Amino acid sequence: MFQKWFQSKCGKSIALILAFVLFNGLVVDFVYGPHAYLNAYAAEKPPKKLPKLLQEVESKYRNSGTVIADFAQTNFNKITSQTTESKGKLFIKRPSKVRWETFSPDPNLLIGDGKMFWYYTPPFDKDEKGQVIEKPASQVQSQLASSLLSGTFLVDQGMNVETKDARTFILTPKREQSGGVARATIQVDPKKKLIHQVILEHLGGNRTDIILTNIQLGKTVNNDLFVFTPPPNTERVEE
Repeated sequence: MFQKWFQSKCGKSIALILAFVLFNGLVVDFVYGPHAYLNAYAAEKPPKKLPKLLQEVESKYRNSGTVIADFAQTNFNKITSQTTESKGKLFIKRPSKVRWETFSPDPNLLIGDGKMFWYYTPPFDKDEKGQVIEKPASQVQSQLASSLLSGTFLVDQGMNVETKDARTFILTPKREQSGGVARATIQVDPKKKLIHQVILEHLGGNRTDIILTNIQLGKTVNNDLFVFTPPPNTERVEE
């Protein structure tokens, strides 16, 4: 029953796309283990450098500590050839707190507080129950979309970066560390040093396009936003 419910919602929102990534094993830890560079070849490779603009962006986001933005997301599903859209609000508090709140077309919520992740869908009808999936953060150690949107480009951890034009960059993670993403394209405002668009091209041919507006950096973000308390009439869904 849950599988049918879950499939009916697939592709409708950024929170659901991220929940699928988070809770179905496609997220890969981008923070390498202690043995990542113990071989001689890796030790001899010169460190990769970000393009100057991305260095400035990464520094600005790192010093700001928080990101608040409205998002509009388009998902393309290769199997069905269908495109779906959703809108909502994003909150990121470095290093590990994230909140994706989708308002339309279907409300849902994804929260990570650094220790746990929750994906919550409210009841469709008044007689139904809301549902929540819960996972320890230890099983969801990193997440590519949130890393990029928070201005973390991971070049020191194997990410390859190509400059397409003055404001557009193509990032290619190592396949075994990609979390199911073949490559990501980001578009930056060169004057404001803000990330306005992230496009994720998935290994299976699906595509996720996230456009950010009303971006605010460094605003105070209350930690309560990253705390999830199940509303009454909510059932926990086991995988």
